[in-house]
Amino acid sequence: MAPGSRTKRQMGAFATVVQRFPPARNARRVGLIGLECAQNAVHLVQLAAGHDGRIHPHASTSLPFPRPRNELLADTAGFRDLIRAALSRDRFRGRGIVTTLPSSQTRIIPLTYSASADRPDAAAILEAMDERLEGPLSEYVIDYLPVRPEQGAGDRMAIVASARRDDVIRHLELLRKCGLETRHLEIGPSAIRRLVSAVNAPGQYRNVLAINCGRSSSYLTVISGARLLFDQEVRFGEARLLELLANRLDMQEAQVREVVRSNGLDRLALATPGMTELPDAETAATLQEIVKPEFLRLAEEISRMLVYAASQTRGEAVSRIYLFGSLARWRGADTLLGQLVKLEVQTIPNPLQVFHQTGTGVAGGAPAQPEIAVATGLALHGLLEHG
Repeated sequence: MAPGSRTKRQMGAFATVVQRFPPARNARRVGLIGLECAQNAVHLVQLAAGHDGRIHPHASTSLPFPRPRNELLADTAGFRDLIRAALSRDRFRGRGIVTTLPSSQTRIIPLTYSASADRPDAAAILEAMDERLEGPLSEYVIDYLPVRPEQGAGDRMAIVASARRDDVIRHLELLRKCGLETRHLEIGPSAIRRLVSAVNAPGQYRNVLAINCGRSSSYLTVISGARLLFDQEVRFGEARLLELLANRLDMQEAQVREVVRSNGLDRLALATPGMTELPDAETAATLQEIVKPEFLRLAEEISRMLVYAASQTRGEAVSRIYLFGSLARWRGADTLLGQLVKLEVQTIPNPLQVFHQTGTGVAGGAPAQPEIAVATGLALHGLLEHG
C-alpha cells in the first residue's frame, strides 16, 4: 500500500509504520502477532511458516472486554492488564504486532479520482480527500490501495483509509505502553484480502466476495485474485437479528442465542458432530421466517456489489462468497443467503483451520472462532508471497 499523507514524515501511512521484512524461505519462522481490538473483544493470532513453506497456527486467543471498548482504551492500566492476560494464554513469541485502528477511529471509502503523468495518484487522492474531510489534511493520516492501477491518464479507483493523526499516535502509544511493538498498521480489508488469498487454492476462484459480520455492521469485500477490488460497510449485524427474534418470540437475548445455536436457520439441516440434541425443523423454519427480511436487504446490497465487480473485471462474475464473523456461528445462514443471491456461500467457522497440516483448504472439527478473521489476516503479513 502506498502512502498518501502529508504527515508521512511524522507517522507514515497505515502499511508503512516500519519497513516490511521479507520472509525467510529456508527456515521455520514465526510471524508477527495479528492483533485486533474488535467491538467487544481483543483477538490475537500468531502464525508460523514451516520448512516446507506451509503456514500453520502458532498461538491464538480472544478475550472479551470487561467494559465498553472506548472506556477500556482510555484506561491504559486496564487495557495493559487485558493484553498481558491475553498473551499469557498461549505461547506467543515476541512482542511485534500487526494491527488495525479500532473501527470507530478509521474511515474507509472507495474513491474515484483522476490522475495523469503530471498529477500522480497520491496528489490526486489528497486533493479529493481534502474536500471530504473535516479540518486540514495535516490533521490526518491517509493511505490508499489502488483498485485500478493502469498507467496513464483517466479515472482511477482506490480504497482510501483516513484517521485523525492524534488518534493514530494515541493508539500506537497505548500499544507501546502495553509492551507491544507495532511493526505494521493496516486496515481490515487488507487483512481480509490476505486471508481469502490463503483460503483459495491458486487459480480456484478469481473473484470472490468476503462478508465479515460484526455485532452491528458487516463489511463486504470484493477480492479479484490477490487484489482488493471494493470494500463497503453495510448496516447488517447479529445484534439486529437477535433483537428481531427476541421481540417476536418474547424471549431474552441469551435465550434466543441458545435457540439459534440448537436449531439454526435451515429446517432441512442434519445434526452435526458435537450437538447434544437434534435441531427442530419447525423451530428452524420459524427463525428463518423472522430474519429473512434482514437477509433480503443484505442480498440487495450484495447484488449491487456483484454488478459493480463485474463492471471492474470486464464482466467476470464473482463465483463464491465467504462468510466470516459472528454470523458464521448461525447454522443455515450460508444456505439462506446462497438461495437469495444465487451463489455458493461457504462459511469459515474457524479461519485457523485453513492452515491445517494435511493439505489445502478448510478443515473441520475445531471449535468455531469466526470472529478472528481480521486478526488471522493480519498475522499473515509477511508469510504469503503475494501478501
